[in-house]
Amino acid sequence: MSMDKKGFKHRASNVLAWAGFGCLVWGGYGGYAEGFLAAGAIGWAFFGVINYLMVGKMRLLPWKDIE
Repeated sequence: MSMDKKGFKHRASNVLAWAGFGCLVWGGYGGYAEGFLAAGAIGWAFFGVINYLMVGKMRLLPWKDIE
C-alpha cells in the first residue's frame, strides 16, 4: 500500500514520527535525572501507537518511509 506523499495522512505521520523521536532524544539529553529516559521512551511509544492507529504502521524511525 503506497500513500500519496502530499496527502494529510502522510504529513501527519511524519510529524508524529519526528515528535516521538524528539521525545526519545529529549529523554536521552535529560542526563542522569531519574525517569527522563523512561519518559522519553514512553512518549516515543505513545506517538508510535498513535501513528499505527492513524496510518496502519508503527513508524518509530522517522527517516524510514511508509510502505
